[in-house]
Order: sequence, then structure tokens, then C-alpha cells
Amino acid sequence: MKPERVVCDTGPVLHLHEAEALDLLSRIESVSVPPAVEGELIRLAADWPTGRPHWLRVHELDARSAEQATLWTASGLLHKAESEALALALQWEAQWYLTDDTSARELARSVRVEAHGSLGVVLWAAAHGLLDRQQSAARLDALLASSLWVAPTIRREARRALEQIFSPS
Repeated sequence: MKPERVVCDTGPVLHLHEAEALDLLSRIESVSVPPAVEGELIRLAADWPTGRPHWLRVHELDARSAEQATLWTASGLLHKAESEALALALQWEAQWYLTDDTSARELARSVRVEAHGSLGVVLWAAAHGLLDRQQSAARLDALLASSLWVAPTIRREARRALEQIFSPS
């Protein structure tokens, strides 16, 4: 399935940017971040102010979504950018909420929002023919060399999944 609307928190955008794989998200009709994520990206990626892709949009939250984000942040469930991104995903009825944070994924699932991470973006692109085997492996390697922390078991699972995608049936 190719999602039409995706909302990202900081992690996946930063990690895919570091791995030179952010362009994979350009295949999606609408990719958005809330202002708090944009602010974090400006602080964390020196080239972000001039290098932000034109297809990545920054969208404000409506009053109800902003209130929900504030509640999640105040309760300690999520950080501000994660809270805003999840609230925006709900507001926009996004097909995917991208996060590399386990707590954010769990909360997203509890409010019935489909959550994926940076690795999932590369695997999705491979599974949908956007990357060939060699390109997929290179993007996965670059992502694993980025600032994204990935447990050894997850690294092995991602490599196995990539092999399964390209294995003859």
C-alpha cells in the first residue's frame, strides 16, 4: 500500500536525511511535520534550513490537536515534537505516523494510528519496487550507520526482511 498522507516526528526525518534516503518519502503524496519537529530539525541538522525538501510541509495543529499534544507532553508520555506529530497524524487522518521511538509507537497504536520507523520506510520502498536489491541494501546500510540506534536483533530482522523481499518465491 502506498500511503497518501504521512506525518513524521523528528527521528525518521533526521535519520533518513543522514542516510541520504529522505527522498524515499517524496513518493508519498503528502508528508508533513508539525512546528516542533521543524524546530528540532533546524537544531539537529546544520543544512536543514536550506536543505529541507520542498515536498515536506510544516503544518500547524488545530486547537483540539494542540491541546491533545500538550496533554501527552505534560503527562510525560512523549516529548513535545512526538506529541505534536502524533496529534497532527490524528488531525489529518494520516495513513502513517513515522517515529523511531518505542513509546510513541505504542501510544500511536493505542489511538489506532499506524506507526512505522525509518527502517520500515526502506523496507517499504524495496517491497514496492522503488529500490532494487543493491539500492535497498545500500540505503539500509546507510541508515544503520546514521545516528539511529538499532538493537542487534532488529538489525538482523531488517536484513532478513530485505532478503525475503528480493528472494524468488
